[in-house]
Amino acid sequence: MLLFAALHRLTGAVWKSGFVAALFALHPLHVESVAWIAERKDVLSGLFWTLSLFLYARYVESPGWGRYALVLLAFVLGLMAKPMVVTLPVIMLLLDVWPCNRLSGGNWRGNWKLVVGEKMLFLILGAAAGLATIMAEQQVGALKSFEDFPFFARLTNAVVAYGFYLYKMVLPFNLSVHYPHPGAWPLWPVILSLTFLGAITYLTIRSFKSAPYLLVGWLWYLVSLLPVIGLIQIGSHAFADRYTYIPLIGIFIAVVWGGGRD
Repeated sequence: MLLFAALHRLTGAVWKSGFVAALFALHPLHVESVAWIAERKDVLSGLFWTLSLFLYARYVESPGWGRYALVLLAFVLGLMAKPMVVTLPVIMLLLDVWPCNRLSGGNWRGNWKLVVGEKMLFLILGAAAGLATIMAEQQVGALKSFEDFPFFARLTNAVVAYGFYLYKMVLPFNLSVHYPHPGAWPLWPVILSLTFLGAITYLTIRSFKSAPYLLVGWLWYLVSLLPVIGLIQIGSHAFADRYTYIPLIGIFIAVVWGGGRD
């Protein structure tokens, strides 16, 4: 309901916002986040993520220090629940392009310093939370070294993971509580995933002027997955269904708004 309220406040579209919220609520990839008591942090961080978006929509409508402080507070509470929320200020910048139109057309020349500047405190707090998380994971031995997982292995797994989550979004079968990391991927799934990701990126950039929501939704997915895509390897898994809890919202937005074009 909060995601619906945030999207409706941002876009003014009732049915499209409701459909995105329904996909978010019902998609099988999100079962892990909701069902596991250990992943209560996913639901809690998701609550503050969507609350931040709703409050940000109010701030954009009528900027002021009080409304800015409320957005910042919701963001900090989200960080305290789960540091994956660190990407939220970048998502806000994407929303400034569409649907808020603060960085679109001729607006960006006069607005970019203000729009970027108001995100700096969010970025600083996010960086501090991310650093604290890495240090904590290292202390408990969960953070893997580059001897265990070389950088190239992490990079190729990240490429495959981006494609894997999209595949599971469309065909959510054979889900698992643990997807073991193979150590090194064969070349063909890496090339296949990279080609697919490149094609989507090209098409969304090409259609930006007529359908900005496609690129915004796609970048939402790419950016919000970055903290858990495997470049910083924690644990022995290659993928995790719970990591899609927030990122897939971007894909849902792109699909719903793209499918509902006039």
